Amino acid sequence: MINKLKEITYLTIKDLKKQSIILPGKYSDIFENYAKELEVNLDDEKVILKDLQKDTEYVDKIVRKTNDNLTALKASTSNARKAIQNKDEESLNNINNELEEMQKQINTLQKELFSDPLTGAYNRKWFSDYYLKDDLFVNDGFIVFIDLDKFKFINDNYGHIVGDQILKYLVNFLQKELDNPAVDILRYAGDEFIVLFNKNKSSILNPDKKMKETQDKLSKLVLTSSKIKKLKFTFSYGITPFKKEDNIEDILVIVDKLMYKNKEENR
Repeated sequence: MINKLKEITYLTIKDLKKQSIILPGKYSDIFENYAKELEVNLDDEKVILKDLQKDTEYVDKIVRKTNDNLTALKASTSNARKAIQNKDEESLNNINNELEEMQKQINTLQKELFSDPLTGAYNRKWFSDYYLKDDLFVNDGFIVFIDLDKFKFINDNYGHIVGDQILKYLVNFLQKELDNPAVDILRYAGDEFIVLFNKNKSSILNPDKKMKETQDKLSKLVLTSSKIKKLKFTFSYGITPFKKEDNIEDILVIVDKLMYKNKEENR
């Protein structure tokens, strides 16, 4: 639910950018229209509020930790100034140790800010901040749009806990099979993922061959658990190159069509 709400919000904001004046009623109408398109029941308040609460708590945790680090940094800066004035080497060493520990915490916070809480893959914020500027790509590369096949069947028959495990397994599988500094994996929405091949980081990529091999390998695997004796799942994908200053929306339309073409071929 939460990923669909994010998708609706994203589409609503994108639509509103075209408007010169935005009134509350206009936002509500557009939001409801996209909700209907994505088959989200806005009357199911308990489900929506539960999902939103989880997301809010996750963001709040990051904000609290960031604020704690800023407070500590302010204190360390003040103490460092005094230690420099007094030429107090012991205090400076202690402050240096504090700053090193703070740097580790900041690195962790940055990872959480740009990561999907469930799978550990990058999230859309990371994608927007590192790959795009004003909805335009900042580098050349290839984009792969992945959609799990019959994921609703898995959720309906085995439950959402198993569904979540499948999503996490997929990300780990992709990270292992596509292990390359030039390859990044992000969760786009629900059971949809994006793989990015960055030409600026490596000129030896051959993404078409690599994705086909990865898809074939996953389709042959059989997963087991304490509750499920045999489970197989696959994904469909579309892949297309992008150039610097290409519009992300134009590229997504192309790669989405290619993904559905691949899905039809695999049925």
